[in-house]
Amino acid sequence: MQMARLVHTDAMRSDADQEAWGPASDGVAAPAAAFRHHRRLHHESTRTMRRTALFAAFLALAAPAGAHDLWLDPTGSGVQILYGHPHEPELPSAGKLMSLTAYEPADAVVLKAKLEAGPAPALRAAHQGDALFAAAYDNGYWVRLPNGSYRNASKRMLPQADKSLWSVKFAKAVSGPTAPWDKVVGQPLEIVPLEAPSAAAGQIRVRVLFEGRPLGGAGVVATDGVTFKSEADQARATTDAEGVAVVPLRRAGPQVLGVSHRVTPSQTPTLADADSYGATLAFTVTDPKTN
Repeated sequence: MQMARLVHTDAMRSDADQEAWGPASDGVAAPAAAFRHHRRLHHESTRTMRRTALFAAFLALAAPAGAHDLWLDPTGSGVQILYGHPHEPELPSAGKLMSLTAYEPADAVVLKAKLEAGPAPALRAAHQGDALFAAAYDNGYWVRLPNGSYRNASKRMLPQADKSLWSVKFAKAVSGPTAPWDKVVGQPLEIVPLEAPSAAAGQIRVRVLFEGRPLGGAGVVATDGVTFKSEADQARATTDAEGVAVVPLRRAGPQVLGVSHRVTPSQTPTLADADSYGATLAFTVTDPKTN
């Protein structure tokens, strides 16, 4: 099991918000003990509301750095690159897409993604035939400043930052019955199926690798890539010492598995305190069984 520099592993979405930064502090002092009871309650209520507002702002600002995911959606004539949250995807930046490859049954093809304009802009790449698609996305450096704001910059440029990280995303998608679904493509953080995804019945066994070695204690979350699910409604599983998890699949159709991993110190310590990795695996299940 990979242990070097391992500080935290967790799943995506709400957990990833905290994984990336940790809760923000509002700096509001507790009321003095001499205050009358109703005055103390008023201060505590005000403090709670301020914390709630600040936490909401924190989530909105921190999301580009840690909470957002990258996933791939095969379209039959190619693949679409998606970014953000399943229920509210955003247009990814073509300049941050470092690589996009189609691993065919007998070959590997480098794809060129293009931004399609129109009422619903999208970042897509053309491809014909079955393939395992794989993408890498460099989301850059992010810092949190003492005033609680966030900037897409390194701590070298903003040394007054109290938090900093480098954020990188990886994604894979299985398309077609002859796609090499079990191929390890070598992403730094990678989800590898241990059984044919399309034939999974109610659950799927996967292995999570970090830098090519099994990653234990990693939380893997399953969604459909479209519908919002609260943390309580998310199907999830934790990897064992061999990096293996059995992830429940609650319904047939599109599936997106996700995992995140944070490493401290960063490999670029002059630029960030930590490195934040995210990975997804998309596929479609035909078995109608649910858990």
